[in-house]
Amino acid sequence: MDLTGKNVVFVAGFGGIGFEACKQLMNRNVANLFLLDIMENPTGLQQLQDLNKNTKVTYLKCDVTDKNCIKNVINQVVESVQYIDVLVNGAGVVAERNVEFAVNVNLIGLINTTLEAMPYMDKSQKGRGGVILNIASVLGLEPWGGISVYSATKFGVVGFTRSMADPFYYNRSGVAFTGLCPGLTITPMTTNPDMSPTLEDAKPLIDKLCTAEWQPAAKAGEHVVQVLEMAQNDSLWISDRGALSKVEYKVYWES
Repeated sequence: MDLTGKNVVFVAGFGGIGFEACKQLMNRNVANLFLLDIMENPTGLQQLQDLNKNTKVTYLKCDVTDKNCIKNVINQVVESVQYIDVLVNGAGVVAERNVEFAVNVNLIGLINTTLEAMPYMDKSQKGRGGVILNIASVLGLEPWGGISVYSATKFGVVGFTRSMADPFYYNRSGVAFTGLCPGLTITPMTTNPDMSPTLEDAKPLIDKLCTAEWQPAAKAGEHVVQVLEMAQNDSLWISDRGALSKVEYKVYWES
């Protein structure tokens, strides 16, 4: 997909990977970039706008745990630009001791945002096709006991993304569904010193992460934009150790 002139909605655009991806998007001459986030970042917003004066950058407060808030924000976007061409769902938290919150942010919020945006992207309804990219995790591909709740939500993101990529939907809507699964990436979320394991006695698993190889958020941000430009329906990509690779699916069951 050529991103020139497109209207992009980026959920959690002020996050670690999200903000780096948005900086890359400003170099693609998109028409409009809407940053949906729970907290405004005026400095970050100005930094993005300074990268390209021809792209209009707009912040809209959005709580992805509030379905009505999502609906209202999507309506504001559509009232402003009529069409959504690109949606990136990037909200994510590690909150192992607050299961409901983790599931609401990482999975339910993503699903609700997608379903609210789809009518304005679906070419058989009010849209003109496009691409939806969901940011999952390598822990949505391979389980890890250190943060099992987080892993479960990301498995859900992978399942939802691939299910919505069904040709039945894609052939009618023209909306490609794809996903990025970052590996260990340096972000405010992952460097949180208070990050707790799922079970208290699993702390050695968290400590072990300190010895692993981590990539900068900027590299994952680059990969987000690359995957958007490829816009391959029903594709998942791993961003790990600075490299981008495609996930090869294994079929366990056929309907």
